[in-house]
Order: sequence, then structure tokens, then C-alpha cells
Amino acid sequence: MSSVAVIGAGIGGLATAVRAASEGREVTVFEAAPEVGGKLRELHLEGYRFDLGPSLFTWPDLLLDTLQKAGQHAAPFEYTKLDRSCHYFWPDNTRFTAWSDKDKLAQEIEHAFGVDPAPVIDHLERSALGFEATRGLFLEQSLHEPSSWTPKNTLRHLGQAWKGRKALPLTQTLDQWNARTGHEKLRQLFNRYATYNGSDPYRAPAMLHVIPHLEFGMGTFSPKGGMHAIVKALHTTALNLGVTIHTDTPVERIITAGGRVQGVRTPKGDHRADVVVSGADVTPTYRRMLPGHRAPEQILKAESSTSGVIFYWGVKHPAPELHLHNILWAQDYKAEFEALFQQETIAEDPTVYINIGSRTSPEDAPQGAGNWFVMVNAPAGWKTSGLDDLRKRVMAKILRMTGIDVAQHLACEHVLTPDDIASRTGSHRGALYGPASNKPTSAFLRHRNRDRRIGGLYFVGGSVHPGGGIPLCLLGARITHELMEHHDPC
Repeated sequence: MSSVAVIGAGIGGLATAVRAASEGREVTVFEAAPEVGGKLRELHLEGYRFDLGPSLFTWPDLLLDTLQKAGQHAAPFEYTKLDRSCHYFWPDNTRFTAWSDKDKLAQEIEHAFGVDPAPVIDHLERSALGFEATRGLFLEQSLHEPSSWTPKNTLRHLGQAWKGRKALPLTQTLDQWNARTGHEKLRQLFNRYATYNGSDPYRAPAMLHVIPHLEFGMGTFSPKGGMHAIVKALHTTALNLGVTIHTDTPVERIITAGGRVQGVRTPKGDHRADVVVSGADVTPTYRRMLPGHRAPEQILKAESSTSGVIFYWGVKHPAPELHLHNILWAQDYKAEFEALFQQETIAEDPTVYINIGSRTSPEDAPQGAGNWFVMVNAPAGWKTSGLDDLRKRVMAKILRMTGIDVAQHLACEHVLTPDDIASRTGSHRGALYGPASNKPTSAFLRHRNRDRRIGGLYFVGGSVHPGGGIPLCLLGARITHELMEHHDPC
């Protein structure tokens, strides 16, 4: 039986462990933190429960596929589909609900913006076509293996792309492409999807226009028990399969000899393994765990994605106009991204995202109250000298745009900054999605899933292909496991 050591118990690491153990491998996971989950952990505070990490659940089939690999060992997982994806609030009091039903969405577009909804529906259909045309080539396989680019495989994927050619903008930025919606507020709404991988819509390639399909086409969902239920399902399934998980156990070194991994070194001793999968950020993986090995400097020095400042507030207010996902827009969206990526600071009037998990999981907050997850995009590495001022500005914006005085209804508070995210999760400079996707070649500059110099070394997680966020980390686990099965079979 071959043995696998997985570094990191985030979504990517746990999903890889489940897939490897399902094939009969002996799997051991090493996690530096006291608990599993990576960025997707939870906090209990004075009667409120908070999901500390990702708050949006899309493409549930990827999680179900991972769990189904475990057969009878799979933990139960329940979720429901939502009737809307988000509530949007503009400074001029325009409000918009992004309904899941297409007819209802069209009526809302006409009502909120006074425009013909047809261009927007066409925009979403092109998003769906673009997604289906490119998913097999760019998301569901490695971009760095010769086998991905055999004539037969390439022609098959290019044929699919050709069918969707009208939906594939190859030379524009996302902002330029979104001008097709015919209304500045709708253009801004679709520009927001660049932030789903921490990028700048005014520089990011228009190919990111496929992202809205995950919400508008596939739908948004709510796990029973909150987002941390995803971690619990993967964790329990891994344990049921016999995976050994060591928490509070950082990996200090990936042991190599003769051009191949031999295992990992921890403060508790060496652990032998035939295969090592690093679910840690690629920067500390090379800088700290692989001294003496040549690092991919071009990738490690790439522009970082955004980080965030997140306020976790227990708010004793029913907030009837807010739903699970809510956006309070900046007055000047372009200036916000100039501040983030060029000035490396947070704009004076930033966009504010509010997630209230108790809308779908009432047990997460006392009756009549809410567990507010309030996030502002921040540059990776942003220092916290202006944190108190930012807190006041965010509260003032919420009061101005919703009428809710959070300060008067605040029951408890916890804050995460980029430095906190970096120290808690190992993410380089606290970047939430690894490198940004601000260039047409960004997809190819993400780190590969299999090391070509060190045999038996693989990578998974948000800093490598195909990217960050729950769906892409689950896809990455599938890709990494398939490569493992091909190059290092049991």
C-alpha cells in the first residue's frame, strides 16, 4: 500500500485525502493549526456562530462527487438551493435583488433600472456558453501536463470552444465586456465577479465573464449547518476512511533524496511517505519546506490577489431588508480598485459585503439577531494602523445605506486582518486566492499540480491551478488525485 502525506487540512487538502484514501492509499494529513478547515473554520462567540472563511456555496456537485468516492464511508451532507443570490444596494438608494428565476430576474432588472432586460439575459447566456466551452480545457484538467495537449485532447476541447466562440471574448477586459449589459450599474454588478478570485475587473481578462454562470446558471446554495458543514463532511469522511490527521503539527521540511520525495519532517519527527501533496501556499512551500530546491520565481513574485478585512459582528437587530448575501456598493468602483492594486490601500468609500448566515441557519444567532460577516477588500499585506478608522467608516456606510446603527446593536465582535489571515492560514501576505488574474496569461502562471523536478510531489489549494475558492479547490483536488493515480499509482 502506498503512503501519502498531505500538508494542510484545508478544503483542497481534505478533498485530496478523501480521494486518495478511497483508492486504498494510507493517508496522513499534517495541519499546523489547532483544527482542520484552513480558511473555512468557525468561531463561537457569546451565543453566535460565525463561518470565518468563504461564505458562498456554488457548484455543489463537486463536493458531492468527492464524498461519493468514499462510498459507504461518506458523511451525510445536506443543502438547499436559494431563490436569490444577492441583494445589492447603491449609494443613490437603487436596490436590486438577483433572483434565481430568470423571468423574475428580468422583471427585477426592468423595475430597478428601467431598461430592457434582454441584453442582460443574453449576457448571462453567453456566460453559460463560455463556461461550458472552456471548463474542460481550463478548469477540469492540468494546464501543465503534455497529456493535456495531445492532438486528440486539444482538438476535442477546441471543438467545444469553437461551438461557444461567440461567448469567448479574447481581447477585452472584463469591464469592457460587461459594458454590453447596457447600464452602468449592471456593468458594475458583473464587474464584481473579478473579486471572486481577488482580481481587478478593469485589468482582468474578459474570460472571467464565465464566473456569473455559477450563480445565475447553476444557482447559489446553503449548506445545512452553515458553510463549516462542508469542512465537517470532508473531515468526517476522511476519518471514516482511516485517514490520520495531525493538528498542531506544522511541516518543517519536505524530505527529498535522489530527485524524489521521501516524506515530511515535523517537530514531532520524520514521517515517511511515497507521495507528498502540499496544500499549503506555494510561497512558504518553496521558501520554507524546500530549501536548496530551485523555486519558480516568476510565479512566486506574481501580483497577489486581494486580501480582506472581516468584521464578525453579533448584531441585535432583525435587519429585515438584508438577506444571506448583500452588497453595499462604493460610490466610485474604479477608484476602489486603483486604491487596492496601485496605491495598496483601502479606498475611503469601499464596497462592503455583508453575509448573515443566520438567515438560512437560524440557530447561529439569538432570535431577532444576526451573525454578521462584514468584509471589505484589502490589499495583500495591508497593515492595520487604520483599522479603527475603517471600522467607523464601514459602520457609517451601513447606517447611511440601510438605516441600521450597528454600533448601537453590537453584541460581540471579532476581526480578521490580512496579517491574521496570513498567520492563521499560511497564505502569503494574507492573499485570499494566491496570485491575481489581472493578465490574459494568468491562468497559465498559476503553479502546476505536479512537480516536474521532484518525483512524487504534488500541489493543491488556492495558490495553484485551477485557483482559489471552494469549487476550484475541489476541482484542484480531483486534478491532483488523477495525476497521482497516473504518475504514482498504488
